[in-house]
Order: sequence, then C-alpha cells, then structure tokens
Amino acid sequence: MEKNIIELITPVFFVLVVVELLYSVFGDKPFYRFKDSINNLSAGIFMQIFTVFITLGLMAVYSWVYAKFGILNISNDSWVGWLFCFVLADFFYYWYHRFGHEINIFWASHVAHHQSEDYNFTVALRQGVTQNTFSLPFYLPLALMGFPPIMFLLCIQINFAYQFWLHTRAIPKLGIFEWVFNTPSQHRVHHGRDPKYIDKNYAGTFAIWDRMFGSYKEEEEEPIFGIVKPMQTWSPVWTQFHYFEELFLLSWKTKNWKDKFLVWVKPPGWKPKDLGEPVVPPEIDRSTYQKFNTHIPYTLLAYSITQFFFGLGASMVYLEFKKELPLFEMCVLGFYVLWTLWNIGAIFELKTSGIVSELIRLASIAALTYVYPFDFTHVEKLTAVLPVETLQYLPELMKQVALISFFVLGGFLVSQKRFFSIKGYMPKTV
Repeated sequence: MEKNIIELITPVFFVLVVVELLYSVFGDKPFYRFKDSINNLSAGIFMQIFTVFITLGLMAVYSWVYAKFGILNISNDSWVGWLFCFVLADFFYYWYHRFGHEINIFWASHVAHHQSEDYNFTVALRQGVTQNTFSLPFYLPLALMGFPPIMFLLCIQINFAYQFWLHTRAIPKLGIFEWVFNTPSQHRVHHGRDPKYIDKNYAGTFAIWDRMFGSYKEEEEEPIFGIVKPMQTWSPVWTQFHYFEELFLLSWKTKNWKDKFLVWVKPPGWKPKDLGEPVVPPEIDRSTYQKFNTHIPYTLLAYSITQFFFGLGASMVYLEFKKELPLFEMCVLGFYVLWTLWNIGAIFELKTSGIVSELIRLASIAALTYVYPFDFTHVEKLTAVLPVETLQYLPELMKQVALISFFVLGGFLVSQKRFFSIKGYMPKTV
C-alpha cells in the first residue's frame, strides 16, 4: 500500500476536530483548552513520525510468521476471511489493550494516550510512540491462522479509525447500539480516573468483549479525565517516557532481586515492599479539582500558535512525501518537526532552556539553507501541485521565516529583560 488508511482519512479527522471545536465555542461547552490540545496533537505527530520506522519492522515480522508458519491459505478475495479477520483483530486488540492497563511495561507504552485532562477528538490522536511495538505479539496468532498481511493491516487500521469518533463529550448514550458496538459514552468511562471507572471498557469496535470478560462499566456521571498521577508538564517527550523512568527507578531502588523484575510485569500502582505502599486511586473532590495549566504572555501564545501550525504543515509534508524525499531531507524534516514541538511545550512552561533552544533551532534552519542545497523539484508529487519556481523558492522561504521568527522571539525576550531569568515549570507527575 502506498498510503495507509489512517493517513488517507487524516483530513477527515481534522475536519471533525474543527466541527467539535466550533460546537464547543458556540455552545459554550468547555471541551477544549489550547495548550492541552496542542499537547495532544504533538503526541500524535511524534507517534506518526516514529511509526514510519516502526511499522515497517512490525509488518516484516508479521509477514515472516505468516509465510513460514501460516496454517491456512486465506484468500484476499474471501469476504468471509475479511469478516473473520476484522472480528478476530478486534478481539486480540481487546486483550492487547487490557494488558496495556494491567501490566506495567505495557502501560508505560500506552499511558500517553490517557494523560489529557480534557476529552475531545484531539485526544484520539494522542498516542504512545512505542505502543505499536508492544502490540505485535497479540496479533501474531492472526499470522499463524493464515490471514494475509494486507488483510490484517487494513482490518487493524479500520479498527483504529473507528475509535476516533469515540473521543468526544458531545455525543450522549446511544441505547441498544451500545450492546454490540463501542460508543463515546463507554469510552469516556475508559478515560476516567474516578476509582470506579479505572480499568474498564477496553473495547475497540465491539463492546461485547467487555461484557463477556467482566470489564464493562456503564457511564453514570461524566468522569474526571486523565491518569491517577496527573501530568504537570506540556513536554511531548516527558509525557512519552516518564513512566518508563518511574519503573526503572523502582527497579533500581528495590533491594529484592525478584522485585526488580516484578516491577515491570505487575499492575500499575504496585510497589516492592521495601519502597512503600501501593498507589491506590483516590476519590476526587469535584468541587476543588483543578486541571493543570500554565500562564504565558499573549505574545508567546501567538508565537507558539504560529510555530505549531508551521510544524503541523511540515509533519503533513513528511507523512505525504516521505517516500519521495531523499533520506537526508526526510530525517532532517522529521528531526525539526520534533524539535519544534519540544520547544513549544517548553515555551508553554516558560522555560529558559526551551526558549533558548527555539532560538538555536531557528538560527540553525537559516544556516542550513546556506550550506545544504535543498532541492524539492525532483519530488514528483510536489511538482504535480506546485510550480517549479515555487519549489525552487522553498529553501529561501524557510530561511526568511526562520529569521523573522528569530527576531520576533529574541525581541520579545529583550523587551521583557528576562533572557536568562525565566524559572519556568519542572516536568513531573503528582
């Protein structure tokens, strides 16, 4: 496949985000907060950029197991084969998702998806960069059964695409439909951090698995969203790897050699006896509960919005033309997209290191256009939509935007007389 289904329907995702955002604004619904939504989308971009390298390896393993050990020879032309493949893929997804909440190392790869304290369509795009790696063992039975790689790939992508619409507060309960299919109401429960909602409703497409295996919980009052130990950062890097660090530190500190291993396979919240009591999900006082937030000057907010949309556009180019771009250009583009998003998170926290890093990023873009002859005229898909003159001008445009941004941000810092005195927020969980 030249492009996967998720990439093809990504424009639809963003249209739905805009529709929900407008509904939130004009309906006076508190569904969106700017910094949280940017953080969600940044995590999604991180995941998509890393997936370019990870998915190829995972599909290679699946294809090898299918070719060497596949029991049946299921045809791609069999509609019965497609039906069974989709149902079984959803069944195995249920168990992968359930283990992703019940085993620490799997939770470390999945926790990023649950960190947002809001609940809207941008949360669907917030994903862990390592979770696909941990999902592979759960799907290999499909390869052993003899479901072809292309059939599996399409079925699992349709499964993921279905789950996008589940991430909204705007759709109420849907009655009898919920007896068979997963719905926003059921998935809101799954994202809740209220003790009664934790570790419930793991379904992907079909809600029947939760009812069959005792993990179903109906939505009563709307949940408080997020994780038991809420994130206190906008860093897209820290959100991805903080729980791996937490497990490593627990494993390092405990004196019991058996517990050093058990830390990774026990449920979230478990601790070795010599390191204290297990973490028990607390009840939440809704009258005093406040979401994590930071306050920055409007100038920095406007600057961050502008740079995020530049980064978003660059990530779309990366995903759309990654196969046509030379390896160096692809790696450079991916690196700068990730660097941009890290800097935006740091600016949201008023960190000196992040703001200085942003100035270095902008200066390096300008310098790079001087020393490296970027050439986009050989990218066939780009030449089909843009004149050659425009493509030739792109490196110069990159340099001009970087220099203008550099002087805008630098001028702001000089005007504030705060260049090396910004304390900022430390990334942490509480």
